[in-house]
Amino acid sequence: MPFQGIVVEPVELAKLARAFDAAWMAVNSVNTVWGQQQRRARARLAAIILDLWREDPAQALSAGAVERFLASDTGIGAS
Repeated sequence: MPFQGIVVEPVELAKLARAFDAAWMAVNSVNTVWGQQQRRARARLAAIILDLWREDPAQALSAGAVERFLASDTGIGAS
């Protein structure tokens, strides 16, 4: 569960979950990842979404997260 331990209103949690699901679908369509690599990639994507949300909750979280995730130098699955 990518947003375990975060304390937000249910509406915001649902927004974060939708953003994560959309971003993960986009990321996984570019590079399919499995196993441990997938767990690390999902955790990293969740952290990116949280960072973006903390910067500006009104921004397009999934698009920004995909862009930041794919632009990172660490590659798919890095922590």
